[in-house]
Amino acid sequence: MADPILQASHPLAALPLDSDLALIFEMEDPFLMKPERIQVLIQATEPGELRGFLFGLLDQRLASIYSGGR
Repeated sequence: MADPILQASHPLAALPLDSDLALIFEMEDPFLMKPERIQVLIQATEPGELRGFLFGLLDQRLASIYSGGR
């Protein structure tokens, strides 16, 4: 059962290096982005694994903020 999990690639692995999102991640730390910024990126991303990654990132940021982080 763990074999398919271990072989799965990260959604960012398929992101072209010259894409807008890759350039944004190069210039801004996604783990410190404001939730509003992540929501804009979600809206601009086609449905799929990458969009799911952004939703997970948004959830992580909100949890961090609500728990007293920045």
